[in-house]
Amino acid sequence: MPTPSIEPLPINEAARDDIVTRKVTCPFLGSAVASGVLAVRNSSTQPLASIDDVVKLGNSGKDSDLGSLLKIFCEGNHAFMPGPSGIFDEPVLSGLFSLDLPGSQGSHFGHSGILQGSPRVAGSGRFSETEFNRFMKFAHDDVIRRSDIGKFIADNIARDSAAHAPGVRTAVLLTRDLLALAGQVVDKLKDKVSGRHDAVEDRQLFTRLTKLLGEDNLVGSAGEFGLLAAFLANSPRTRRVGTTLGTEPAYAVADITMMFRDHRLPDGWELWTKKASEWVASTAAIAAAAEKEFLSRRANQLF
Repeated sequence: MPTPSIEPLPINEAARDDIVTRKVTCPFLGSAVASGVLAVRNSSTQPLASIDDVVKLGNSGKDSDLGSLLKIFCEGNHAFMPGPSGIFDEPVLSGLFSLDLPGSQGSHFGHSGILQGSPRVAGSGRFSETEFNRFMKFAHDDVIRRSDIGKFIADNIARDSAAHAPGVRTAVLLTRDLLALAGQVVDKLKDKVSGRHDAVEDRQLFTRLTKLLGEDNLVGSAGEFGLLAAFLANSPRTRRVGTTLGTEPAYAVADITMMFRDHRLPDGWELWTKKASEWVASTAAIAAAAEKEFLSRRANQLF
């Protein structure tokens, strides 16, 4: 078996498009690979990327630290690549992570269906105009509110009979635990920057976080869209809109479309601030909105 290469892979546009479409089914990572700011390594059939490269992308912009959080997900969910049988049983080299996202530990039922086909089949990525348009139905005045992302997630869970959905008490407890854990993770990231951290303790905490996100498909989806929300929080096209409870962020349809459909990062993305703490706030808000919508549908027997 060839030894995985850590050197950037020279690939043509057609091969890159194929990798992005079928394998890198994440609006941020896919756009980064498509635009060439995240190098593909190893091979086009088993594409890998450098964790350090992702950290640099997430930490671009003044006072940004989102890259340190992205590192946790790369290490926790994408430490294995698919072998000849298609099973994710081949560990990647230290410092790298697999760009094969469908079928990986981070792939789950109840997903949006926009970029991924089967969550259990490697290479099953594709762009679905139908599912993207379903997401766009939540847009108003050229933006999508953060709470409406939660409603979209509730719709995804309700449509997938294989999805693990929350019960009335489970949903509340999971969100509470997620908030507590995520807050500890952000504190740990600060400790790591200052040089005060325990590697074993860090690994245990990060493992608990990724495990919690994987236990419930609704909460896991909120974590994924929370990353998108954290990335776009300070985009000049993101607005704050009024609600009955105050205001909330609303993300530009143009930014979302560019990343999901066009595989492009929005103009100026490398200049604005991207914070891990914003992921905590957005994930909690999205999860709460998703739970409220899902449980309301269940109570009214809408599925």
